Amino acid sequence: MTRVAGVVVFKAKAGLGEEAAKRIAAALPAVETEAGTTLWLVLHSNTDADKIFLVDLFDSEGSLNAHMSGNAASQIFATVPELLAAEPELHPSAVIASKPAA
Repeated sequence: MTRVAGVVVFKAKAGLGEEAAKRIAAALPAVETEAGTTLWLVLHSNTDADKIFLVDLFDSEGSLNAHMSGNAASQIFATVPELLAAEPELHPSAVIASKPAA
């Protein structure tokens, strides 16, 4: 089971959450080329329109490091910060339990 995960919380400036989510999601083609990124989700909060969560799982610590220095992360951090009210919160994480996606 994948044990290495990352959660990033983005807080957009008022009214810019949808645009920030679109810019983050635009990195999907780059993520799809990363063999070690086993799951990548962009979630737009239903309770706070200006909050976006990025959740990803990796097959190893090396894959996490490659992802963070790769094209997807570079694209996100080049296009999204101008829309943010605060610095993104990066939360390196460990998977405790999971149900495989169908």
